[in-house]
Amino acid sequence: MDDRELQHAVMAELAKEPGLKSSEIGISVKNGVVSLSGLVDSYPEKLIAELRAKRLSCVRAVAEEIKVIQ
Repeated sequence: MDDRELQHAVMAELAKEPGLKSSEIGISVKNGVVSLSGLVDSYPEKLIAELRAKRLSCVRAVAEEIKVIQ
């Protein structure tokens, strides 16, 4: 799977999670390393986004830079 396909797969995986505003999370991929950025409403949302990205077998690592709005 190339980086573009992996990016779309991560987007689809995040979209499956009810209550997670996946449109608020930016996703970039380079050499199988997924970078997540953006703003979410709670720490559980941040954790869910990271765990969902890690579920995909093609993901080599996740760099998470999501901020929680307080």
